[in-house]
Amino acid sequence: MAKQLNSAFMKAIPKVSVIIVSFNVKQYLLHAINSIHQSQYAGEVEIIIVDNNSFDGSVSVIQKSFPDIMIYKNKVNVGFGKAANQAAGKATGEYLLILNPDTIIQENTISKFVEYLEEHPDVGIIGPKILNADGSLQLACKRSFPTISVALPKLLGLTSLFPKSKWAGKYNLTYLDPDKIHKVDAISGSCMFIRQELFHRLDGFDEHFFMFGEDLDLCYRINQAGYEIHYFPVTQIIHYQGESVKTAPYDSLNAFYNAMILFSNKHFSRSQSILTNFTIRLGISLRKGMSIFGELRSLIISIGLDALVVLVAFLIAIPVRFNNFEPIIVTRGLVPAVYIFFWLVVGSLFQLYTRYILSYTRAILASVSGFFIAVAFTYFFKQYAFSRLVIILATAIITVLIPGWRVLAHYLMSRGVLKPVKEKHHVLFSRKTLIIGTDPESLRIAGNIQKRFDTGLDIIGFCDRKLSMERDELPNTFLGALTDVRDIIKTYAIREIIFSSSGFTNEEILSIMNKTRDLRLTYRMVPRNQEILLGKSSVEEVGDYSFVNIEYSLFHRLHRISKRLFDILGSVLVLIVFSPLIAIHFIFFNSTVSKEYWGENGKRFNVMELKNKNRFLKVLLLMWAVLKGKISFVGSSLIDTTNPDPKLICKPGITGLARVRHVKIVPGENSIMDHYYVQNQSLTLDLEIIMKTLFS
Repeated sequence: MAKQLNSAFMKAIPKVSVIIVSFNVKQYLLHAINSIHQSQYAGEVEIIIVDNNSFDGSVSVIQKSFPDIMIYKNKVNVGFGKAANQAAGKATGEYLLILNPDTIIQENTISKFVEYLEEHPDVGIIGPKILNADGSLQLACKRSFPTISVALPKLLGLTSLFPKSKWAGKYNLTYLDPDKIHKVDAISGSCMFIRQELFHRLDGFDEHFFMFGEDLDLCYRINQAGYEIHYFPVTQIIHYQGESVKTAPYDSLNAFYNAMILFSNKHFSRSQSILTNFTIRLGISLRKGMSIFGELRSLIISIGLDALVVLVAFLIAIPVRFNNFEPIIVTRGLVPAVYIFFWLVVGSLFQLYTRYILSYTRAILASVSGFFIAVAFTYFFKQYAFSRLVIILATAIITVLIPGWRVLAHYLMSRGVLKPVKEKHHVLFSRKTLIIGTDPESLRIAGNIQKRFDTGLDIIGFCDRKLSMERDELPNTFLGALTDVRDIIKTYAIREIIFSSSGFTNEEILSIMNKTRDLRLTYRMVPRNQEILLGKSSVEEVGDYSFVNIEYSLFHRLHRISKRLFDILGSVLVLIVFSPLIAIHFIFFNSTVSKEYWGENGKRFNVMELKNKNRFLKVLLLMWAVLKGKISFVGSSLIDTTNPDPKLICKPGITGLARVRHVKIVPGENSIMDHYYVQNQSLTLDLEIIMKTLFS
């Protein structure tokens, strides 16, 4: 009898059909499915996926990992609306949850949705509070229909200036409290919860909208049918906005505005539609112009700053030699204009204004190269050869300041002051990272990250509800309890947070993001049992390297020669500069000892070391070993022969990757670092490691 009653109760709970339209977002899709499976909803939930001809293997992975999920593969990309209608035609649930594949729902999302619509029969569709990957509110989760009065303040940028104004903030309803339920015109198509009967009565999405606008159109028709549309922040989701658009073979900006024009033609009067269309087309032109300026902005700023540096350098150097600005006056400004031109041309040859705008090592090489060109120029054009002193002094200033402002830019980016750019300068200015959780999954991903130097992540430590193991078992420091996470972030200048999805519920993760969203952090998640980090508009592999058939940069003759020349020149310079200090130490202390170390391929060698606790003095004497070629400035760890042969594959160094990591180096991990180093060795990487060592 109890079983019959329980069965009858289960039948009374509405069935929910989750509809997902996917296009080349395999990793996000897997995480979205996992979040649905963690739902606390007591009723039946079916998942229907329509794949719009992805080429990233999404279909085969889903079929293998989730055989119970219904998945349909289209031979062409039919658009979001048509694909969603396909899935709705197969759905058997009383409610439809239309969900983007790049979303993560809370455990209570489905149950709260069902509960609300069951209690509010006058409401046709609801949408949750939606967070961006950085924890900020995604404004599109509540909005108004794009009439002239609504769209104009948005196009003029007044919405950003006056978000709390009811007139200026009407487009995304920014004047409304984001934590309260509101009746709105429309919600985001990334997460819509609707009664199936209503969806079919309205014939679903209008398939004339290929992508964008179909959600707005559906909301408009629901409103016309006499139902209310509610923004429902009782539950919230994360939306990695725009992932499907990345691989779409069309201009997403044009697609969005064309959808707005289609919406206007369909629902507004002819006179209103003409005016709206004109405003929208004006908006397209303005946005495209802003986009072009945005792309050129970095170029303009970098050229301008480099030109300013050269100008300032000569304005400083010329008075030192002449006590006035006579060379500038006599040449009518050609000095320093000619030299500015030379240095900018050299910078462009080193791609400082295109691909490597913030490369400080290339900036150093370009600055020095500019010096030689300037010297050659003055040799042939005597009228510009006012003084060698001017050229040398100006070059010294340029060589400091042109790379200097780039180093400063990287520092500000690592501190979250400036927006990061996609350049690989990970060693010197890696981003300080906190891992939330000390469960096995957290430790596994931390271990993989510390073996990878191309992620740009520097794990500072762990944070959890409480420490459930011995501190020595952690690969890094336990920084404190989760209740103190804000103070931990501020104290250690944390820029990124990694969550283990197996250690915390989605609700807990979203709560932490909410509490820390004002700290300008980047949040990443580790999907269960996967070797990836999901972050803001990115999927990063953090699994182990495979070292089979990999080309090693260090073994190239050019790299070996340049590295040896750098060691010789650098060691000679250091020995000359600090020779008085070395001489004083020998005269008054004369305490040295011979020590044997392991070299590459099992070789052994002896070096003379000072009997002194001062690390700087010890390093000074090691310069003789660098000069002789026994060790290098940068290389593997120096391991003495009292330890077993570490089987080094590269020459030991005074410093190396092990010195610039905030992790405990366990036996066997030196080889991982050596493999990474020999694959990626370059003068740039060596300079970064040396600079990082000096700074630390």
